[in-house]
Amino acid sequence: MDPTPSPAPARSGSTWAEDQPLRRRVLTILGLLLAVAALLWFAFRIMDLLFMVFVSVFVAIAFEPPVHTLVKRGWSRGAATGVVFVAAFVVGVIFLVSLVPVIVSQIGDLIEAIPRYVADTTALVEEWFGLDFTQSEVSDQADTVQTWLTENIGSVFGGVVGVGSTVFGFIFFTITVGIFSFYMVAELPKLQRTVLQMMPQSRQRRALAIWDTAVEKMGGYIYSRLILAAIAGTISALFLTFLKVPFSVPLGIWIGILSQFIPVVGTYIAAILPAIVALPVGPITSLWVIVFFVIYQQIENFLISPAITERTMSLHPAVSIAAIIIGGSILGPIGIILALPFAAIIQALVSTSFRRHEVVGSAQPEVASD
Repeated sequence: MDPTPSPAPARSGSTWAEDQPLRRRVLTILGLLLAVAALLWFAFRIMDLLFMVFVSVFVAIAFEPPVHTLVKRGWSRGAATGVVFVAAFVVGVIFLVSLVPVIVSQIGDLIEAIPRYVADTTALVEEWFGLDFTQSEVSDQADTVQTWLTENIGSVFGGVVGVGSTVFGFIFFTITVGIFSFYMVAELPKLQRTVLQMMPQSRQRRALAIWDTAVEKMGGYIYSRLILAAIAGTISALFLTFLKVPFSVPLGIWIGILSQFIPVVGTYIAAILPAIVALPVGPITSLWVIVFFVIYQQIENFLISPAITERTMSLHPAVSIAAIIIGGSILGPIGIILALPFAAIIQALVSTSFRRHEVVGSAQPEVASD
């Protein structure tokens, strides 16, 4: 009798026990996908709240420097926060009560005057270039410009409000952001301790350094932009008034805002509108408007801006433009406003996180070619 055991029969498939690790991995992946889907669904449902919290964080960072200054002088943090927020509220109310009605009325007059401006500009073009436009063509172009300007101004103000087109929505948005920002600033030490307790001590100093950098860059950038916008807007309005260009106040504000929150080319883009408005006054007047803004941009770049922003970090033009495009694509007009300080914070963190070394080629002497 042959003692060699017969071979075991071949199995056609694996058993449930052998498939258990594979099934566990599949169930784990499915669970993660369901958790991510649930998280995205929940975030979508509270999108408005997340947006208000996001804006509140930037407002809190912007208000932190003056609060910190008062605290260093012996104020309690609650009192310092209250004084800063009340001062900002008073300034905002004064701005709305005194300036907004003038801006709204003059913008309305400007929109109503669009057909006349188009007709006068068309007449000048016909005279200069010998062209001939029919009355229907001029009327169609005027209606197109008027409709475009009306729709875009409405969309800009609607985007700034951010929550809804009603006054109630704007008030709700402002109050909610104000409350969030106030408590973020007033309870900042407690919030910092809560977050730091979740980190090892080796990372706590790094986290505090990142926060200090963010506060410094955000606050400094916003304040410098606001100062430069006020200077640019005031000078522009005074110059346009001197040239007897109509709607000088809203055009000055237009120049101030656009020139500071769109880097490099903001002033030139903003100058197009006052140049067009000044064209019916006279071609020479329109030319003086263009020359003035070109010269002012150079004066601001080399004299005014460096003196004001010497303690803030300048962004590379390409980085600034890319940040504005990304911010506008994600959050609209609010994203355009927040894009530059956010990019400045990121650039500051990157610059402080990596050591700089001398480039090898710069240290080597040049070798003369034969």
